[in-house]
Amino acid sequence: MGFEDVAYRYAIKNAFLHAGKADLAAVVGKVIALKKDLDFVSAMPRIKEIVAQVNAMSFEQIKEEYEKFSETGYELKPKDKEEGLPPLDWAEKGEELVARIAPNPSSVMHLGHARQVIPNYYYVEKYGGKFILRFDDTDPKVKRPMPMQEAKKCYLEDLEWLGVKKISTIFFASDRIERYHEIIGKLFEMGKAYVCDCEPEKWRELTKNSKACPCRELSVEDQIAKWKKMLSHEFKEGQVVARVKTDLNDKDPSIRDWWLAKIVDNPDHPNPVTKGVHVWPSYNLASVVDDHDFGVTLIIRGQEHAQNATKQKWVADYFGWVYPHTITTGRIRLEGSLMSKSKIKAAIEAGELSGVDDPRVGTIQTLRRRGITPESLQKVILNLGINPNDSVISVDALYDANRKIIDPISDRVSFVEDPIQLDVQFSPRFEVKVPIHPDFPERGEKVFALSEGSQIFTVSKKELEKLKVGETFRLRNAYNAKLVDLKDKVAFAHFTGFEKINKIVLVWLLPEELVDAEVTMDDAEKVEGVAESFILEKKAGDRVLLEKFGYCIVDECSKKLVKLWYSHK
Repeated sequence: MGFEDVAYRYAIKNAFLHAGKADLAAVVGKVIALKKDLDFVSAMPRIKEIVAQVNAMSFEQIKEEYEKFSETGYELKPKDKEEGLPPLDWAEKGEELVARIAPNPSSVMHLGHARQVIPNYYYVEKYGGKFILRFDDTDPKVKRPMPMQEAKKCYLEDLEWLGVKKISTIFFASDRIERYHEIIGKLFEMGKAYVCDCEPEKWRELTKNSKACPCRELSVEDQIAKWKKMLSHEFKEGQVVARVKTDLNDKDPSIRDWWLAKIVDNPDHPNPVTKGVHVWPSYNLASVVDDHDFGVTLIIRGQEHAQNATKQKWVADYFGWVYPHTITTGRIRLEGSLMSKSKIKAAIEAGELSGVDDPRVGTIQTLRRRGITPESLQKVILNLGINPNDSVISVDALYDANRKIIDPISDRVSFVEDPIQLDVQFSPRFEVKVPIHPDFPERGEKVFALSEGSQIFTVSKKELEKLKVGETFRLRNAYNAKLVDLKDKVAFAHFTGFEKINKIVLVWLLPEELVDAEVTMDDAEKVEGVAESFILEKKAGDRVLLEKFGYCIVDECSKKLVKLWYSHK
């Protein structure tokens, strides 16, 4: 097979998978893979011509060619990949699996949370384990939590959407302050903790050189007395900090005598049981205590928390606790989306974003509202595997996975942006039958009776302006016409025949069968136009394919205005 045949085949395939438009770079990649000895400098102009030829074809023609090639098979086929994540040896041997996620509820769930949720729950289902939701809300100052009921509601909604069917235990860490104080107190009694009142810079300089500060050497009795003063708020914020004794020669300075608890003078926390609490535990102390108390055996956490496992093991070892099996994963982000909670919050406060479900951010609420399915997100994240490498999720990969799921349930709807009336003269009487979905004839068809002599259509002015007067175009599923005049609010054309032509194809509506529509795009821009009244049969949450525009999800539906959110092509 010559390189031209390869280019044509893969241009057809790429165009079919991307709403009728092949990507040149993708086609070139396939040709390179199959024709390694080809002189690409001389071949490139011809490959460009082939891609342009395919992109000028109607989608019906592309589909016909795609199906023909699919029957004989493409030369380049991806290697079959084993589905799912690798088995866990310890779980295979019968050890109970108890997984947990521990989000800080200072904001809503985002893609980073999904990176932990999906593999955790995958293993829970695989081994019949338990899934725990622990709200890590013991920071009342820097990352102030949302109101508790609000946090619980939105996290449970997002978890259910992500596919979490059963949660064994749900709790807020802020409900367990007394338990954390109890464990820290025992560390003092064991001589494994101390209260430090050194200047931070002085302490850092000492530990950097593997030397103990004077506070560390005080007696157990003196340490306990100072701890009690912390609890009674005799010390104020910034004066002292409770620390656990670790190895001052650890090669990682951040492990050396990490902090257990600090004082916050004026905590602003939504949990009423924390009223009057001034000594707040560190993330690492609260985490290791809760993991032990709730029997957690599996932690899948971000690579940025790898050091925390080392820190937490110090406390676990002091008490003889078995530390959970730990897997670290790299960070992920969605190509083109904002994911930082602090940056999202700042942008919302500045009026740059509409909210946590703005289409430009990578929250679960946004993905859901845009019509991304949980199944496609699960597939993409599981395909990343469980490794410590940071990853950028390609929007193409996510959209490809999503398209395969939503296409069968997306009825076809005509949509026209920047509408203008088109009067086609000398038109024949003609009945147009358009299937609601081309792959499911049982869903029925839409029938349009076109008039003889003069037929008024609603079409896109922007599309018409691509034509020159005298140029022929095709009205989708109907017939051909030649543009004879284009004015500001109306255009005129003459009927020229029924034979399919490789020219511009216009989506059209009948003026008496349309409704105003607004599409919120992935960049938050609004595209206004009109859609066929068939869309009024849909409800919020239904998916449609706007012909030659893209997949969308209905956000609001009324006879006055239909609002949609754009998913992808």
